[in-house]
Amino acid sequence: MNVNLRTGTTEYRPYDYFSLVSFLDASPSLETLKLDVTQLRMLHKSIFADSQLRHMPEHRHSCLKSVKISGFSSAKCLIELTCYILKNAVSLECLTLDTIYGHRCYDDGKYDWCMPMGVGILMETPRALSAIRTYIENKVPSTVKLTVMEPCSQCHAKALRRALSQSCNAVSI
Repeated sequence: MNVNLRTGTTEYRPYDYFSLVSFLDASPSLETLKLDVTQLRMLHKSIFADSQLRHMPEHRHSCLKSVKISGFSSAKCLIELTCYILKNAVSLECLTLDTIYGHRCYDDGKYDWCMPMGVGILMETPRALSAIRTYIENKVPSTVKLTVMEPCSQCHAKALRRALSQSCNAVSI
């Protein structure tokens, strides 16, 4: 099942990803979930602004085996959803958290370059990686393969360095 919840430049109300728990509860035979939550700029409250996680009553998901979240960020509601999945998807075999979206240069040799990313997405990436290390990695059962996909060191590194230097210059002015 592919679910796209992208937000663009005209979308100002963030979607509470944690509410997708209801979707999971209503889909007991779901085996694969691909969730695209790409946002051009961070609209959600970051887990680092408020680390008190909400919890839902336990509901065992015995069929869910594979989850991939593209556009993964430090959004608190996204961390809550991921923790819920890790706790309740008893058949989960792999969890992929991709901090960007789109194709990559190393995807089966199909592309010579990765899809370009906006500054907002690239600026959020270090916070997303820190959130994964802090709130998710220690909750991953030994039976689950966690794959964390960072921006490409060839295609995105230059743009990320430029964005970070612009951010530092703006702060020092």
